[in-house]
Amino acid sequence: MNSRYITTLSLLFLTLPIFAQEKTAMQGEKTKVYTLFGKSWQVTKFSDGTKTYEWDIENIDYSNYQSPPKSSKFSYNFLESEVGINIWPSNQGAPAVKPWGSWYVGLNSTGTWKPSKNFHLKSSLGVSWHNFKFEDRDIIAHKTPEGLEFRDFRDDTGLPIGTGTKSKISASFVNMTLMPSVLTNDGNFRFGVGGYAGMRLGGRGKFVYEDADGEKNKQYEKSNMYFENFRYGLRSEIGVGDFTLFFNKDLNNLFQTGKGPELKAMSFGIIFDVN
Repeated sequence: MNSRYITTLSLLFLTLPIFAQEKTAMQGEKTKVYTLFGKSWQVTKFSDGTKTYEWDIENIDYSNYQSPPKSSKFSYNFLESEVGINIWPSNQGAPAVKPWGSWYVGLNSTGTWKPSKNFHLKSSLGVSWHNFKFEDRDIIAHKTPEGLEFRDFRDDTGLPIGTGTKSKISASFVNMTLMPSVLTNDGNFRFGVGGYAGMRLGGRGKFVYEDADGEKNKQYEKSNMYFENFRYGLRSEIGVGDFTLFFNKDLNNLFQTGKGPELKAMSFGIIFDVN
């Protein structure tokens, strides 16, 4: 009886490495190699929770067991673009603007710090262009020493007849933005509220009209159009998957005090990841 028992155990012991190798090839999930005092052993963990051990392993290619690189908590996006619409409130001393044509365009470089999967902090530096197209195409914005005036172009040009086809003013800014955001565990839904500050780069006015002979004429006024030199405000972003919307609300007036209407501009649109 004892000899039969010993023989059975010996057979099981001899066949064990064969089963372990087959299981490793087909079901193994994680393999680790340990070395101590010149001796090596390998531990393989399977999907069912079981483990196998192989002792005195030689000629191991350790490059197959390198630890995977840790994911960085900081990511950088060289170019992120924004396209949207500018608006301002009506009945505040300025002509009504036409949303379609009052384009907002922004180009930014962004960096995102990711301390956890549910919280991200994004900062950006970029340039934005703000266009405000007037609903009344016969209105022209005219800069005077006293301030910005909006009047009928026929009074400004002295033409008795004619038809305006396009009238707008625009400005560009360099901006810095800071945006804290919260995310779901899978990152598919995110929402953030932050702020921005910017400095004006330029400004101008553009007016296009047809005279009595049907000839198209263009007038440009390359000046600051009394836009404020600095701007600041609140920003929010909401995203689902790869689709992200933004909304900007200026907290200071768009024009310089005493030189233009007292109103605050807004912009909204879509963010595109160019990378």
